[in-house]
Amino acid sequence: MFTFQTNPLNRHGHNRHTSQFIRRCLQQANTRFLPVIRQSILSIEDADGKMQPLLLKQGELESVISNIETKHLIYLGEMEQQHYFTFRLKSKALVEGFAAVARHNNVVLTDLRQLFKHLSPNQAHLCNVAVALEHWHNTHQYCGVCGHATYATQSGFVRTCSNPQCETEHFPRTDSAVICAITHQDRLLLGRQKNWPEHLYSVIAGFVEPGETLEQAVAREAYEETGLPLSNIQYYQSQPWPFPQSLMVGFTAEANHDTVKLLDKELEHARWFTREEVRRESENGKLVLPFKYSISRTLVNQWLNTD
Repeated sequence: MFTFQTNPLNRHGHNRHTSQFIRRCLQQANTRFLPVIRQSILSIEDADGKMQPLLLKQGELESVISNIETKHLIYLGEMEQQHYFTFRLKSKALVEGFAAVARHNNVVLTDLRQLFKHLSPNQAHLCNVAVALEHWHNTHQYCGVCGHATYATQSGFVRTCSNPQCETEHFPRTDSAVICAITHQDRLLLGRQKNWPEHLYSVIAGFVEPGETLEQAVAREAYEETGLPLSNIQYYQSQPWPFPQSLMVGFTAEANHDTVKLLDKELEHARWFTREEVRRESENGKLVLPFKYSISRTLVNQWLNTD
């Protein structure tokens, strides 16, 4: 199972916007707070290099950040009878203060890509939600209607325009993207972009455009990138992917022929692989497959394991 597939959080969407509910959450002694800044999470690294998110009590957070108001907190949800909030740090300089609170000499800001390989499924899900919401707040500081500054409301799930003549409410957005394992006569198509690490190949992916169905986006992206018309496009699974704010919708499909033409030049190279070639070249380092926690790797693995 690839990452972010669990759903442990009760997000309390029906009442998280009420001050009474948030007040009750803050009054509970086991409520915890997760500081984040620009897709990095405050974490503790032990002597073996293993990392865990630094979950703080309210008093510990307030000992470093003064004058915390509820509008500064984003409610993540309840998991195993414990409520979680995230707090958006304004400066990386605050890390030293949190190290003193944690009484640990290796408190660091860790990119989620590096952190989640150390996490349990529930922890990974929690950090995923925190990072995705933090990114949305960072990129929606101003109203897209009138240009005035926005401010967080409803426990961090709405940003409201500060202009009294506008007051437009803005809600979190997720970009839909499709990703597809394309096969032809028992071979899998893998491609690579020029700026990727050496030998890294993956399945075909791209963003959904306005007015498209997911299946139409799969067919368009495949043709633009490889010149291949597709048939038998089938939904596989999906994965929330907070880098920065995507929902990866996975598919499988069959190419009508095997002549690859890199029409839009987005890919540097693409080729067909047999199962034996994938196994052999990944073992000898000539082929690097996608990160094992990603849906792209899962699509490759499910094809490898169907022989």
